Amino acid sequence: MTAELQLDKGEIDRLNAQSLSCLVSNRQEARRLTDIALAAARRLQYDRGAWMAELNHASLLYYGGQNEAAEQVVRPLVTRFHALGDLEGEMAALVCLGALASRRGDFNSSGQHFDNALQLAHQIPDSLYKFSLFNRMGIDALSRGDSRSGPRNFLLSLDMAERFGTAAHRVNALSNLASSQHDLGNDEDAIPLLSEALGILDNQHLPHLRPLVTANLAMCLLASGKAQDAQVLLEPFLEEGGLAEGAEHAFIQCLAAHALMRQNVQERALYFLQLAQSKAIQCNDYEEQMHAWLLYGMYHFARGEAELALDALGKAEELLSVQRNPFYQQQIYKGFADLYAQLQDWRQAYHYLQLYQMHYEARARSARDSRILMRNLEKEMRILKEERDRALELQAAREAENQKLETLNRELTHQIHHVSTVRDSLKEQAIRDHLTGLYNRRHFETCLNAILHESSGRFHVVVVILDLDFFKRVNDTYGHAFGDEVLMQFAQLVQREVRAGDMVCRYGGEEFCLLLRAIDAATAQHKIRQIAEKYRKQQIRLEQHMIEGCTFSAGIAEYPRHGATRHELLMRADTALYVAKMNGRDRAVIVSEGEN
Repeated sequence: MTAELQLDKGEIDRLNAQSLSCLVSNRQEARRLTDIALAAARRLQYDRGAWMAELNHASLLYYGGQNEAAEQVVRPLVTRFHALGDLEGEMAALVCLGALASRRGDFNSSGQHFDNALQLAHQIPDSLYKFSLFNRMGIDALSRGDSRSGPRNFLLSLDMAERFGTAAHRVNALSNLASSQHDLGNDEDAIPLLSEALGILDNQHLPHLRPLVTANLAMCLLASGKAQDAQVLLEPFLEEGGLAEGAEHAFIQCLAAHALMRQNVQERALYFLQLAQSKAIQCNDYEEQMHAWLLYGMYHFARGEAELALDALGKAEELLSVQRNPFYQQQIYKGFADLYAQLQDWRQAYHYLQLYQMHYEARARSARDSRILMRNLEKEMRILKEERDRALELQAAREAENQKLETLNRELTHQIHHVSTVRDSLKEQAIRDHLTGLYNRRHFETCLNAILHESSGRFHVVVVILDLDFFKRVNDTYGHAFGDEVLMQFAQLVQREVRAGDMVCRYGGEEFCLLLRAIDAATAQHKIRQIAEKYRKQQIRLEQHMIEGCTFSAGIAEYPRHGATRHELLMRADTALYVAKMNGRDRAVIVSEGEN
């Protein structure tokens, strides 16, 4: 060990790079190299080397499900790398924070961390650290339900793996890309990708990667009804102490339980399901916890244990708030529909059947769109790679053709600009509510902070929270499709009535929020009453249904009179909204009126 500690800075950097490379293929070796690098860097008082080793240590804690410990290690590293001016280290630390936030379902934080990391990535050369960036961004996109960004980021990570990584990185990228295609219903592309990954494994000694790739293939087989074939693939990786570990092992055991249930081997299915759930809880993996609860619901349903099945599916549904895997979401709603039908609760059965049908159609569209997107992205990446490789060959072979190389580089820049434009478009979608097209709550609150800072008391800013009266009754009476139509028409009405410089957002459910510049609360109240009058007269139609006389309640708060911060204004407006509701609805109440 003494000899290992007598390392210079270059050798410590190489050890950290080797440890990073081993994270996807052999974490035991990664842990050994990290310990050596950390001890040597501390002995040499080499800060960057020690911080890079700590970053690898945080990644190992993350893979082991020790999320809080990982965050304690990595959070101060962002500031340290920034102070050092080390863009690569700062980017890598932000990626780790983004992965941790994504795992706990905090997608606002994960999106911010990944956006900051991506800005730094544009300023540094491509490297294996960018493989981690795009890989984690792909996983985050799928977890938040973004079916377009996920595959694109996995393709970018595959490109980085091919240029800077090992066979293990290529296998990891292929497996993640295939898993994303399966989740979107596109097994047509998923299975060839997994076959390619298994082909690499057959020619390389990478035993630690085989369980995950095999499990993803088994998942595709299960979806196509081949439960016995899936079970045969999974058998070598089921027991404790094997190659699979942590959340990956929970995933494999869940798949095995599912395959066994399909074959009516209930007792052994329950055994693996219990192991999987325990492992998922231990690793703080919400997706596999949701997977396990879904399977518990299926297990109890098959045994005629309706109450236990309802409880299990309810717990799976609760986890949809932090993990939005489209495949599991669809299966949860189908499970509820089947269960309520068996209980002859036809209203609930119909409700969940509608949700299932909606997500089934959405997943079918996602599968189609995903196939098209995959073809376009593959073509785009192939063109980029071909042009880059051709340019490098020409540069190396003939100095006389420098002009041609410059032309190719300009074309490559154009392609990169196109990719950046697509990314910006996807980012715009991320700040919009998908149903109404209005800005979402996260973007609204960001803009409110900016406008309050701009005003600093120099002009009035009014915040209005609106809530559609008796909206639940509309949903229950006419169905969710009609409820969506009400929301969309109300959003269009409000957008037409406010000024170009004002802002409207869907705050959540049937709540909307307005941000009105340079007017006072009384003027805003008058405007809201005008909108309410038009809303009462509006006829809303969809198919055979029609309603009119709709109303809403509103709470109004003025800056700086009613609050000096975003939080105070929203809280006071919400209090005024509550007063409006309590006083009979269909009214707009200013904060001072509510307090009196």
